[in-house]
Amino acid sequence: MVMRTAGTRHTAESVTDLMDWVRSLEGDLQITRTKQATCQAPSHGDEPATWFYVEADPHHGVARLRCLSGGHIYSVADSDRRWTFPHTWSCNGCNQSIAEVVYGIHADEDLATWLVVTARCVECGEVAGLTDVLLAPTDVDDLLDQL
Repeated sequence: MVMRTAGTRHTAESVTDLMDWVRSLEGDLQITRTKQATCQAPSHGDEPATWFYVEADPHHGVARLRCLSGGHIYSVADSDRRWTFPHTWSCNGCNQSIAEVVYGIHADEDLATWLVVTARCVECGEVAGLTDVLLAPTDVDDLLDQL
């Protein structure tokens, strides 16, 4: 893992580093699974898109991803029902607004109860936690398929 920390800012060289960072988050709940966000739209062929614009509201636990390549929109969990029209995320380090996104999931046995949405700036590598959502107990494999 190649993570760098300057003050309270973290940078990662790859999405794998971001996944490792998400797994290392400390608190009452531990991240037990991670998944990189991808756009599987047929227009991408055999290579899913992995760069997104992200709108997220940490106070209300909502997030939506817009695929940079095709403009396809993906709402996270039940964000559509509780949408607050947050601004598009931009990196605090370089103001870039394109990110690779990783989901972190806390699951007890096979039931997911917490979802974290994180981003890695594609320009400078700065890592950001965007929002988190408490979930009604959901089958972790079903959740992974939905993301």
